Amino acid sequence: MFIPRAEHTTKWNAENPNDTPDDINYYTWGLNGVNQWWNNEFSKGLFTTSCILVLFFFAIRIVIDATKHLRLLVLMSTDNSQKSQRYWSRPGSLGWKFKKYLWYAPIWKHRHNTEIQLSKAITIGTLPTRLHALVLTIYVLSNIIYCTLMLDYSKPKPQLVAEFRGRTGVMAVVNMVPLFLLAGRNNILIPLLNISFDTYNIIHRCLGRLAILQSVAHTIAWLINKVDAHGWAGVKQGLVESEFILYGMIAVAAFALILIITPSPVRHAFYETFLVFHIGLAILILYAVWMHLKIDNLPQLPYIMLAVGFWVFDRTVRFIRIFYRNITSKSMTRVKVEALDGDASRVTFELARPWAFKPGQHVYIYLPTISYWQSHPFSLAWSQEVLKQEIQSKLQDEGYGIDDLPLDEKKMTAVGPSATQFSLLVAKREGMTKKLWDKANAAPNRTIFLRGFVEGPYGGMHQLESYGTALLFAGGIGITHQLGYMRQLIEKYGAGACATRKVTLVWVVKTTDQVKWIEPYMREILSMDKRRDVLKVLVYITRPKADITQVSPTGSVELRPGRPNLDQIMDTEIQDSVGTIAATVCGPGAFQDSVRGAVRKQLHRVEMDFLEESFTW
Repeated sequence: MFIPRAEHTTKWNAENPNDTPDDINYYTWGLNGVNQWWNNEFSKGLFTTSCILVLFFFAIRIVIDATKHLRLLVLMSTDNSQKSQRYWSRPGSLGWKFKKYLWYAPIWKHRHNTEIQLSKAITIGTLPTRLHALVLTIYVLSNIIYCTLMLDYSKPKPQLVAEFRGRTGVMAVVNMVPLFLLAGRNNILIPLLNISFDTYNIIHRCLGRLAILQSVAHTIAWLINKVDAHGWAGVKQGLVESEFILYGMIAVAAFALILIITPSPVRHAFYETFLVFHIGLAILILYAVWMHLKIDNLPQLPYIMLAVGFWVFDRTVRFIRIFYRNITSKSMTRVKVEALDGDASRVTFELARPWAFKPGQHVYIYLPTISYWQSHPFSLAWSQEVLKQEIQSKLQDEGYGIDDLPLDEKKMTAVGPSATQFSLLVAKREGMTKKLWDKANAAPNRTIFLRGFVEGPYGGMHQLESYGTALLFAGGIGITHQLGYMRQLIEKYGAGACATRKVTLVWVVKTTDQVKWIEPYMREILSMDKRRDVLKVLVYITRPKADITQVSPTGSVELRPGRPNLDQIMDTEIQDSVGTIAATVCGPGAFQDSVRGAVRKQLHRVEMDFLEESFTW
């Protein structure tokens, strides 16, 4: 059944040469009744419009990057004082309105990343921004109009239904091209447009639902004419005797199953199981649609070939990246996992090959002994180059004998004099993260060593050295996204290589135990040269066990109880700001939306860019 044959069985008599346009059966096979010219023209128009949209956002990206580069060049060629930066702090007369009411704006009020909850245990996902909604609405409406309002309703029912069948079928296949393009981590549009994978994921979900509805409508239209011509017995005959019909039904059934398992409550409750089924069903859909088109040599075959090409490209690049980064002839990537108080793990990778990182990047990690083949994204918290001999001594200092060291640890010098290490902070939730913390917490010294793989880095599109002021907001484990920016900006400030003159970190955690997550990193940051000239740290503990208000002798580091008043903080920081402001945020959805709201209230006062890091799943 599943062996490609590219032909109907000899028993199948749907393509009866004796059928005429006066017979209903004539409109149940091939392109009979289908206005293929219109299908081709609309497909071309849709791709042309999409290309124009890509070029539009590419032009915006070029303008933004050019502005940042020019700003940095000008300020580096002057004294870079507050007076010099004053010009760059003035908001454009129209630019701030565009940002406030469209670019950064949620659909309604303040909710964007805050999940919509039916109960404490059931969520139904998040809402797009106004810009997301505008682009998606135009795209979806154009598909609906073409498939419905642009039909010739003066035609007899069989012809009208056949034309509807053709349009929905064609558009379902056409939409599979961007659907599979945007699903990939190695989507070429990410570096081209500097738009995050998370944004493309929102579009991917919308396109997936659109393609599903169109494939279902395509099938229903075929059923209407087939039942009118031969009854349900004719439908059964088609499924039994025609591979063309069978592959089409397999594809639409797989689409329907994806629709059933993708709603947020189901997806979140069984995410790892969902992911396996989702990938498996996607492969089945590609194969079944390919065969459905190939058997009748339909004109849409190149579209499905392109979709397959995007999927294969992404998976191939991911495999090459994993293999190259983690495996050499002499070593493999090693992983150290430490269980921390406050329900988090510090996961440190010692990479097989050198690797340079930028702030704001994230990686996908594979820990087969914990989570089989699943990969999970995490922001990079820290990276450094460490001598191999130092690694061995540190492990022995922690109580590990030479015979207890991880594989190849006794032969450190055989794999080179130094190694790249990077660390992640992984909050304990459900699934893999809980298994990881539990296993490490039960081990001696609350530490375990594993074999694992890392894929990436991804992200890191936004660099902040051209901004006079950097406001870094973090909620909980979101601090990992901001540590790299703090470290880089202080280093460049000390070297006179950035425009930044103020860096403020606002970090909100639940308990004092969670503050200790970044203790070794903050110790190094606070000891950096000229740190006191540029850095201010505000840590808010929402569930303190006692009055924990503390202020460092220089006043640059403060611990405060309770929740921050983000509007007040934003107002204060803008009054003391220098030049253009970058406001970045990483953390829970509600926290991100609160920072977004505080930023939008100030856009009329100062030139400010809002950058957020989120992983929706």
